[in-house]
Amino acid sequence: MIYKTHNTDETIELAAKLANEYPVPHTFCLKGDLGAGKTAFTRGLAKGYGYDGRVSSPTFTIMNIYECVNTEIHHYDLYRIADEDELYEIGFEAQEDNCITVVEWYDDYVHLFPKEGTTFVNIMRVDSNDDYRQIEVSE
Repeated sequence: MIYKTHNTDETIELAAKLANEYPVPHTFCLKGDLGAGKTAFTRGLAKGYGYDGRVSSPTFTIMNIYECVNTEIHHYDLYRIADEDELYEIGFEAQEDNCITVVEWYDDYVHLFPKEGTTFVNIMRVDSNDDYRQIEVSE
């Protein structure tokens, strides 16, 4: 499915609505250039699962955990991960019971994600001068 958003707030609201369609456990693999809106999308997912705190990019921490109403969100950024050994050293799980897993920069590890229970989200800037995004969601 392809969606279009015109600003960060619309991206957040779209992700919050999508969260209602995916039961726990579930994995979201996010793809997009730097600044495309992956963290904004994650903010929306967190909102949809009942988290109202601050959501930030795990670029330097590698993983952030958000305690939601009935679940946790494990938000990973794999950009600086060198290989699978390092990935597992940080405690990575492609899908955990009673958790939502959100993974940015997953491309090198796509083979680790279960076919069922994983949604791929590709966020693309349509115009570099504004916040207009095309968001493709696929299973």
